[in-house]
Amino acid sequence: MVISIDIYILTFMPDLHGPDSHIVGRINIDRRSRVSISAQIARQLTWLIATGVVKPDSFMPTIANLAQHLGVNVHTVRAAYRQLADDGLVSMRRGSRTLVLGYDRDQAWSRRENRQSSFTIGVLVPSFTDYYAEFLDAISNASEVEGWLPVICQTRHYDPRVVSRDIDQLFSRNVDGIIVIHFDRPDRQTSDIFRSASDLRPFVFVDSTCADSGSRIVVDEAAAGFKAINHLIGHGHRRIGFVDPAAGWGVSRFVEGSSPALAAVGASIEDGLIVAASDWSLEAGAKAATQLLEHAKPPTAIFCAGDVLALGAITAIRELGGRVPEDVAVMGYGEIPFAALAAPSLSTTRLPADDLGYEAVRTLRRAIVTGAAQPPVTFETRLMPRQSCDCSQTSGSPAVR
Repeated sequence: MVISIDIYILTFMPDLHGPDSHIVGRINIDRRSRVSISAQIARQLTWLIATGVVKPDSFMPTIANLAQHLGVNVHTVRAAYRQLADDGLVSMRRGSRTLVLGYDRDQAWSRRENRQSSFTIGVLVPSFTDYYAEFLDAISNASEVEGWLPVICQTRHYDPRVVSRDIDQLFSRNVDGIIVIHFDRPDRQTSDIFRSASDLRPFVFVDSTCADSGSRIVVDEAAAGFKAINHLIGHGHRRIGFVDPAAGWGVSRFVEGSSPALAAVGASIEDGLIVAASDWSLEAGAKAATQLLEHAKPPTAIFCAGDVLALGAITAIRELGGRVPEDVAVMGYGEIPFAALAAPSLSTTRLPADDLGYEAVRTLRRAIVTGAAQPPVTFETRLMPRQSCDCSQTSGSPAVR
């Protein structure tokens, strides 16, 4: 007689639906990688702590639990936890679970001399709009030449909470440096974050009027304002309105540069003709332009500190029954890709975004090699007169009225 016995081998597996599931289920290892398994585990856990997925005062999975899930020796996981403890991210005590302390940027990354290059850089941008497309394209191309991988983060117009989170995430990825595009929000909390972070990594601030640390690449906005307003004056305009979000912060370089051009013809910027748009959107441009046009003595021309704002202004003028440029001339700033395709084609001052992007990468390279902030580099803009200021599309000269 043959007796058949079915044998079931029960293997303990961690509970992926338990309190540690949000951690255990996210950790994976690559056994073919040249990076040690303990280092792989430590890097992934550092990322989870830096991003806030694993919160301070919570507990890490037990060493045995995580080791079982990954199929590795408990000593490998213990080595990863020790690395986190050395970086000040967790606290390990014999007989107790590992406690998460949180991400302390200064403590975790102050030992720069022991850090190897990751060939990765961070790029912070206010928003993902067409205005920044040329910047990002140039940075991407220049980074490829350097052998760098750019990690691009949208900061929601440099909200301090978002900036702090993004920098922690980039530092946890061991980036070699960070490029910051168009930081013009004079928020003390955000400025303090950048100031402390730039002590730990090379930073390059591009077209950022509020930067007071790191390396700087500057656009002469005062000269751009002078060029634009002087051109409008050449068309006979004396009452010129301004739409610029930075005017609400008291740092509008465009307005500063415009004053000498107006003074030269006996004019000035009158009260009520400077409107601080709420942001850089079409809607904000339209709302600001409407406010200008409802003035007791409305302007005959409007300069906007961004092309998207200018397109919004054109929309508002039309909705109020006006014509561009016959009733109100409009000029923008930045030269977004479809400025020349607008109807009427948008007069603007071209921001050399492509050159700025390449120079940002070159400057960051020099800052990384030398370990020091680089001298400021200044770029000029170029006037691009078109139909919205009453210039012919081809010649760029004032049209005959």
